[in-house]
Amino acid sequence: MSSFFENKTGLKHGDPLSPILFNMALQKVIQSIRMVPNGIKIGKEELNVLAYANDIALIGKNEIEIRKLFVESENIARKFRLQISQEKTNYMIVERKNSLTLYLLMWRI
Repeated sequence: MSSFFENKTGLKHGDPLSPILFNMALQKVIQSIRMVPNGIKIGKEELNVLAYANDIALIGKNEIEIRKLFVESENIARKFRLQISQEKTNYMIVERKNSLTLYLLMWRI
């Protein structure tokens, strides 16, 4: 077994700990985003974020809400040294006649 060493830049791809540590950090980011009082109401629940693997969707009632959520998300992710990929960020408005309009911002770490 090798001697102890300090890793300051993260883990290498393929390291068995990489996905576990990434998921732990991303879970903290998602939990923090859920605490931000924005989003849509479904039943008694307020929903402002959906996540699958490293894909995140922020959900809001209007563009201002989405911008606030995104800025907050960036700040939270930065605390965990995670960086949002600007190239993989998309904005979408989902409308339905006589119904709720959703504003979505999808991003990837």
